[in-house]
Amino acid sequence: MHRTVSTLRFLAGIVLMAVALSACGYTLGGMRNRALEKVKSVDVSMFANYTLYPDVAMQLTVALGEELQRDGSFRILSPKIADATISGEVVSVQSDSLRTDSRNTYLSTEIGLTVIVQYRVVQNSTGKTLQTGRVEAEASFFNDETGNVQTARDSALSYATRQAAEKIVQRMTIP
Repeated sequence: MHRTVSTLRFLAGIVLMAVALSACGYTLGGMRNRALEKVKSVDVSMFANYTLYPDVAMQLTVALGEELQRDGSFRILSPKIADATISGEVVSVQSDSLRTDSRNTYLSTEIGLTVIVQYRVVQNSTGKTLQTGRVEAEASFFNDETGNVQTARDSALSYATRQAAEKIVQRMTIP
């Protein structure tokens, strides 16, 4: 008997919490920007690459697809049946010295990367542009004698493309 009462109280608490959270506006997926409120599915087209980094557009395209799946607001479909297509270009990857060696100011010990992306969402049935934007994402890596600088730069670039993909999806889903 005591166990049944405890179980009922626990279940009642969960139901009460679910009702309270839904009243606060929390949802799982389904949120869309006003311009995209009628778009239920998207095609993620390969982004163009205007940089000297050969894989950055592919990394961004894959990251954008993964972020859209994680968010759940849009279904990813082929271009023939999707409501809209997301496309764009990686405009620039800039690197800046964030820290230098105290003994040699020409030696950068920390290097920052900024990835700049322009994107657009186009309605497939009409060709009308529903949303455009430009996002910037940053990452950094360390240049020291103990590590592989190329691997560190590639990891930082991958991180920055994932950040750019998150920003694009946020702009598509925030009402």
